[in-house]
Amino acid sequence: MIPRFMLVTGTDTGVGKTIATAALAAALNAAGRRVIMCKPIQTGHIRADDPEREQLESDYSDVVTESDAEAVARLTGIHGFTNITLRLPMAPVPAAKAEWDGFKSVDDESVGAVPSGPDSSGADSVSNLPSAAEHVDFIRRALARTDADHVLIEGSGGVLVDFGEHTAADIAAGLSEGENSVGAVIVVRSRLGTLNHTALTAEALGRRRVSTTGIIIGSWPEKASPVDRDNWAALSAMAPVLGAIPAGVGDRLDRIEFTARAPGWLRLS
Repeated sequence: MIPRFMLVTGTDTGVGKTIATAALAAALNAAGRRVIMCKPIQTGHIRADDPEREQLESDYSDVVTESDAEAVARLTGIHGFTNITLRLPMAPVPAAKAEWDGFKSVDDESVGAVPSGPDSSGADSVSNLPSAAEHVDFIRRALARTDADHVLIEGSGGVLVDFGEHTAADIAAGLSEGENSVGAVIVVRSRLGTLNHTALTAEALGRRRVSTTGIIIGSWPEKASPVDRDNWAALSAMAPVLGAIPAGVGDRLDRIEFTARAPGWLRLS
């Protein structure tokens, strides 16, 4: 059973959470369910017309002009909602601190200096970020506007990334409406090391009263190695493996192809 509120988290940055979120949305839509996606905090996203775009793209190789919500909408057509966007591709707290302290180029001779002022710890940035309760309210308002059956909540990086004295798991726990109303999908790698990372993520979720609904392998190689296949089997002992997303499909497929194929990648029942 897929809960109403589903946190899509990962064992690391870059494991394929966004494409897995899109695949989940497409599979649920194909089953007749109405789905929206919410992103509490987006980092590393700039507008195409950002006046500092050239400098940001020079300094940060992974800054993007398409947000995660926009990518999911491009692939599936569902509505996506982002609560706060920060331009630098960092964890939310340092990204917020850099944003509100004023962006500095890596060529700036002052980079690395401790900012002047009474507090350089980032406490002001934390206070400016939404609280867990404010994120929960944002998600509930998005749900009320759309009357969706499911909300996919995409985290940022791993499950314990600091959102400002709380985590994505705390947001998910705050959405609970009773038994089986909240769950999490862990998006993982198939390669060596994934078993420990997945077990740690599932343990962290459990300590915050968020159950693991399933596991998705975020990028399944065209030529899977014995390690990849063995890890799939081992992961299934931790939680149901809902499926695997073929590597590169987020870039290769248009919406029609993606939504047609995605239900075949995942088993949700």
